[in-house]
Amino acid sequence: MFPAGDVCGGSTAGVSGRGGFGGRRRKRKWRRGGMEEPEMQLKVKKVTDKFTESMYVLANEPSVALYRLQEHVRRSLPELAQHKSDMQSWEEQSQGAIYTVEYACSAIKNMTDSSVYFKSIDSLLKHAIAMKDQLNAAQGRSAVAPQAKNPPASS
Repeated sequence: MFPAGDVCGGSTAGVSGRGGFGGRRRKRKWRRGGMEEPEMQLKVKKVTDKFTESMYVLANEPSVALYRLQEHVRRSLPELAQHKSDMQSWEEQSQGAIYTVEYACSAIKNMTDSSVYFKSIDSLLKHAIAMKDQLNAAQGRSAVAPQAKNPPASS
């Protein structure tokens, strides 16, 4: 493509025609093949633009996008599965705690509702104690009278 020793800069120095360095130095110009510099730059720009566009299309092709999506899912799925497992465990623990709290609230409400029954029990106990005192008093009077009739026997 380029003559021997040519560099893209357009000239070489120190290259001999015999294939070695040293000797007589001559300056060569890059052969343009009849094209002018601006025309060549325009063609190079078009080629690089087409190449860049082709690479962009290739890099963003749907199959490549699906591959990238698959790789993302493959990398993040185990972590997401672990998070799901943790969340389910926390949900079960929370449900247990909620049940315990609701049960305790229900028990406290039932206790406050049962205050009527406790008051009734209190009044019934007071009434029973009064009745017992009356029975004891009545038995005490009846026990004192039979002792007078029957003196204790002496042995």
